[in-house]
Amino acid sequence: MRFPLPREGFRDLSRRLRIAWLLFARLRLRRALFQAEAELGWLGWEQVDFFDLQVNEEIRKVREFENTQASLLNTAAELSGRKAALDEELAREKELHDEAQASLAQERAPIAAQFEEAETRRRQKLEAVERFDRALAEIARLEKQLEARSLSFMDIERPTAAIRAQARVVSDELARLPGERTHVSADRATASEEAARLESEIANFRAELRRIAAAASAARDRFAGASRRLAAEMRPLVRERKKSDLRRSHLDRKKQTPYRLIGACMADNGLAPRNQPEALEKVLAVREREARLTETFAELQAACAAADAGMLLAFYLLLAVMLIAVCVIACHFLHY
Repeated sequence: MRFPLPREGFRDLSRRLRIAWLLFARLRLRRALFQAEAELGWLGWEQVDFFDLQVNEEIRKVREFENTQASLLNTAAELSGRKAALDEELAREKELHDEAQASLAQERAPIAAQFEEAETRRRQKLEAVERFDRALAEIARLEKQLEARSLSFMDIERPTAAIRAQARVVSDELARLPGERTHVSADRATASEEAARLESEIANFRAELRRIAAAASAARDRFAGASRRLAAEMRPLVRERKKSDLRRSHLDRKKQTPYRLIGACMADNGLAPRNQPEALEKVLAVREREARLTETFAELQAACAAADAGMLLAFYLLLAVMLIAVCVIACHFLHY
C-alpha cells in the first residue's frame, strides 16, 4: 500500500524552496536589468529621437543633471585649487619654521657648549677657593698651637738640649707659616678672580641662550598662528567640497532613473548605441533570462496551487511535529 502524503508533500516543499530561490534570483536579475538599461540609456540618450514626450522629458532631466554636475565639478575644482594654494602656503610656513629652528639650534649649539665649559671651570675655581679657605684656617689653627708651645717653652727656667731643639723646630715652623699663608692667599685671590671673570662670561652666555630661546619660541608661535589661520580657512573649503561631492553623487543616483527609462525605450525599439552596440544585446539577454525565470516561477506557482490543500496541510503538520520531536530529543541529550 502506497502513501502519497510524504511524496506529494516533499514535492510541494521542493517547489516552494525553488520559488523562494527564484524570488531571490529574480530580484538580482531585475537589479542587473536596471543597471543594463541604465547603461544603455547613458550610452545612447543623445541619439534618441522618437518624438516621444515622455522620452524627451527624461532627456531634458538628464541634460539638467549633466549641467548641474558640470557646474558642481567646476566648483569642486575651484575649491580644490584654493585648498591646494592653502596647502602650499602651509608647506612654505612649515619650511620657514623648520629653517628658522635649525638656524637657531645651530647658533645655540656652540654657545651651549661654551656655557657648560665655563660653568665647569667656574665650579672648579669655587671648589679651589673653598680648599684654600680650609688651608688658611688650618694655617691659623697651626699657628696658634705653635705659639702656645713656644710660650710654654719660654716658661721653662732651665731648658734641656732636647727642649731647646724642640723650641727651634717650633720657631722655624712659626717663621715658615707667614710665607705659606701669603702663598695660599695669593692662590685663593687668583682663583676667586677667575671665578668672578667666569661668572661674567656665564651671564653673557645665559643672556645669549635666553635670546635664542625667545627667538625659537616666537618662531613656534608664528607658525602656530599661521597654522590656525590656514586651518580656519581650509575648514569651510573642505565642507563645501564634501557637500559638492555628495550632491554630485546624489545626482549620479538620480540620473539612473531617466537613463533606465531611455534605455528601456531604446531596447523596446531595438536601437543600439553607435559606439557600443553590445549594450543593447546585453539588455535583451537579461530580459530573455528574466522572461524564462518568470515563466518557471509561474509554472511552479500553478503546480503549488493545483496540489491538494488538505493533504499538504497534513504533511506540514506532520513535518512540524517531527522537527519539534527531533529538537526535544537533541536538547535532552545535550543537557545530559
